[in-house]
Amino acid sequence: MFRKKRKVVVVYLDTKNSILLKSKDRSFHVLFYILNQADTEHHFWYADKIHKERITNKLEMSPVTLDKHIASLKERDLIRPTGARGKYRLNMEILST
Repeated sequence: MFRKKRKVVVVYLDTKNSILLKSKDRSFHVLFYILNQADTEHHFWYADKIHKERITNKLEMSPVTLDKHIASLKERDLIRPTGARGKYRLNMEILST
């Protein structure tokens, strides 16, 4: 039997020296701010205008670029659409905070 190796991303949100912000992959910078905005009890993130605007301002990127990074995070299964428009659940099987 072959076991699938799981990748774990350990995130420290209490510091500006987060490993996500040090990454060359800007999608992880977006993920850092998504994790900061997420509902910590239920692990939901709402991609509403205010949340997205805060991320685009912090990272100095266009809304179109942000949408591409969000799509990349969905492809990697780091965030999962819930069925409700603009509502995502963090994949807690991969993320450990």
